[in-house]
Amino acid sequence: MTIDVSDTVDDFTIEAEDPAYEPFPFSADSALIRELGERLVGQPYTALAELVKNAYDADATICQIRLQGNRITVSDNGHGMSTAEFQQHWMTIGTRNKQRITRSRKFGRSTTGSKGVGRLSAQFLAHRMQLVTTSEEDLSRRLHALVDWDTAVEAGLLTNAQAQYKSEPAGSGLYPGGSATGTTVIMEELKQGWAEEDIKLLGRQIWSLQSPFAGWGSRSTGDSDELDFTIGFDTDRPGLDTTFSNQMRAIIDSWHAAIVGSVRSEGDRHFVDVDLRFADGERLHDSWPIEDLRDFDTWPDWFVHEAQWQIRIYDFVGRQPGNVPVQDARDYLQKFGGVTLYDSGFKLPYYGAETDWLGIEFDHSHRKSASTLLPSRLQASRALNDLPTQGRILGVVRINTGAEYAAATSEQRTSGEYLKILITRDRLAGNDAFEQLAQAVRSSIDYYATRQRIRADRMIEIVRPSLPPIARVAGLEDLAQTATIRYPDDEIIRNISSEIIELGTSIAKQSEADDAERSLLGSLASTGMAALALEHENKKEIRLGRQLVRRLKSIAARIDDPEVSGVAGDIDTWLNRLEATRRIFAPMLSQEDRDVVEALQVRSVVEEVIRATEPLMPRVATEIDIPGHVYFPPATFADWHALLQNVLVNAANAMLDIDEPRIAFRFGRTGRSSWLRISNNGLPIDVPSSHTYFEPFRRRQVASSERSALGLGGMGLGLTIVRMIASLRGCQVRFVEDGGPTTFQISWSSGE
Repeated sequence: MTIDVSDTVDDFTIEAEDPAYEPFPFSADSALIRELGERLVGQPYTALAELVKNAYDADATICQIRLQGNRITVSDNGHGMSTAEFQQHWMTIGTRNKQRITRSRKFGRSTTGSKGVGRLSAQFLAHRMQLVTTSEEDLSRRLHALVDWDTAVEAGLLTNAQAQYKSEPAGSGLYPGGSATGTTVIMEELKQGWAEEDIKLLGRQIWSLQSPFAGWGSRSTGDSDELDFTIGFDTDRPGLDTTFSNQMRAIIDSWHAAIVGSVRSEGDRHFVDVDLRFADGERLHDSWPIEDLRDFDTWPDWFVHEAQWQIRIYDFVGRQPGNVPVQDARDYLQKFGGVTLYDSGFKLPYYGAETDWLGIEFDHSHRKSASTLLPSRLQASRALNDLPTQGRILGVVRINTGAEYAAATSEQRTSGEYLKILITRDRLAGNDAFEQLAQAVRSSIDYYATRQRIRADRMIEIVRPSLPPIARVAGLEDLAQTATIRYPDDEIIRNISSEIIELGTSIAKQSEADDAERSLLGSLASTGMAALALEHENKKEIRLGRQLVRRLKSIAARIDDPEVSGVAGDIDTWLNRLEATRRIFAPMLSQEDRDVVEALQVRSVVEEVIRATEPLMPRVATEIDIPGHVYFPPATFADWHALLQNVLVNAANAMLDIDEPRIAFRFGRTGRSSWLRISNNGLPIDVPSSHTYFEPFRRRQVASSERSALGLGGMGLGLTIVRMIASLRGCQVRFVEDGGPTTFQISWSSGE
């Protein structure tokens, strides 16, 4: 049955004074207190974070959290609450006063609370609560309130739920730092159990709310700022809180490099200042005008009044200070790392490891090599190869949105073009001011990458001998012969002469082998040049093919022929596969990849080769256990790409009949030697005789006809090429017993 609404309602507009209608107020069940607490809070950490936010909004500089027995106390040294504020704001669930008053009364902080449910955190955590607060309005009195949450929940209507309170003489020692004002919330008869692991987790979560660099000030002197917000946490479990604090401090202090940056103004000009310090003691300082930042030409003005940051970069290899397990340190940075924004010392939750607001991971995935944010004098070849990933960074950017608002011009305030918090209270507005801040901070990380690249290039210099070894030995043979003639009865001289002759014979044989390999390499080079020419033609043909597909699809749409449309789609798919195959040879097509000799990050090279070779290994799972700050010996990117690609193709061919093929990459050190091992779960290899596989035209398995046609396996030259490249770059290659049926190892001197 259909109801005609027009027959049931004469006029949707209701006059407030119409006597035909009777008013009736909404009501809420008191159980809403429990529902809101569980729905909006959810976790003990979140509950305490809400109370910490209240302390921050009250202009506190210290918030102390204490877990003792069956009680949690949260105490701050803020401005406290008067009786009127307690009645009108704290006792009103869902109050909107922080939406109306967006800045704190003393420091001008952007208020963090917005939903008006912070007090329900106490209900979520405990059955009973005490609140003691002393307001700046009257330092001689304090308000003492008691709430039995179970009774409040059972009150029936929410308006019947009550808190008992009284005014009493102000005492001492209730607030951190001996403050005369503040608020202390005591939660008793806790609802959750607090085992040792729960307390450790809580401590770690609370730790993340504040800057990890406690005491680091916003001024160049390093003095602590009066607006800093510090969170303390302690328990009655002996040593538990100090152990946690010491471990976190050990993780934070084991940095590889530290960046301290700021924006600075000189009249109408603005600069980025950066101090860079490496763990080995090297220190650098530089500055550049904001004109060098990427979007300078599109900005009407510079909007950031003041910002400072400290960023530490880590390389968790080997034993860590404080006996912290390496995996624990890595896990911490994966969860709490990245670069986080703090407004007057309080964390803005949107920034950090969970976001890429500085574009770091984006540039990694696109293999960017040059910085767009630094002046030309600071550029370095392939500088962004040393750009650290989010999992190796722990950084803090300190701003003060209250000060930014005060420093903004009336025009900027009207347009909203200054650093400001969105109404959601969890992030900055994405305006030009925010983009300027992001680019200034990111430019300092690019500065680290360029300096690290230059340091890596200084580590190893390729020095070639002035004379070939065979000529050196010939000279030694002449000297030995002269000595033998002069001292014919000296047995030691005769033995030395004999050894030199054998050395010359050995070097001559090695030279013959090198000549044979060079001849083979010459043939491969000729083939490669032909392939480059063919690739140039293929690129033009693929482009033409794309144009033809677009025309074919247009015709199919015009004549409405699904068969023609299907054929066009099939051709398009084929072209996509062809282009994916072309990516395998991409490093051979770039002159920079072929010609530039430098020390490259092992992990970055491995990841890139895996991506390029993926079309040949569609079912193969890969595992990488390589620190982010380990380097190959100097070589071209094309060298390492060709070497690793041949190893991967061999591994893929060995796993053609494996249900779950897997390749694992692992880095390690043995004495003064570094090594990279590549293991697969394919056909096993006979390690004692595996040296023969590096000889030309010696094949372990037969590759498919498709791969042979591409020159990818099947000719018995893959491992020969691998050995030639490795030898050229001072490395050794062999198969070892480790990690799986087949493990290939490339090793080199680490110089340590």
